[in-house]
Amino acid sequence: MTTIFEKVQEILGKKYSLAPETITKDSTLESLGLDSLDLIELLFDVEDEFQIRIPQDGGSALKTATVQDIVDSIQKLVSPETPIQLAGGQ
Repeated sequence: MTTIFEKVQEILGKKYSLAPETITKDSTLESLGLDSLDLIELLFDVEDEFQIRIPQDGGSALKTATVQDIVDSIQKLVSPETPIQLAGGQ
């Protein structure tokens, strides 16, 4: 079963042509070379993939967010009783 981190890592890798080994839980989005527009697009991709709605509470905080911060946000928004159904049938 794919973990939330692995799925976020896959989204980042595919969308931004990043090598998976460069994407760690401690990587900041800024350190991965993502600009403000990339951050917004990433949020849309994550929302679509996990079928959730991420609150937009300040874009400046996103620049310093780590991949683990995103994983934690997704985990909080996914119902604990519901198994994570990833888009694409995974």
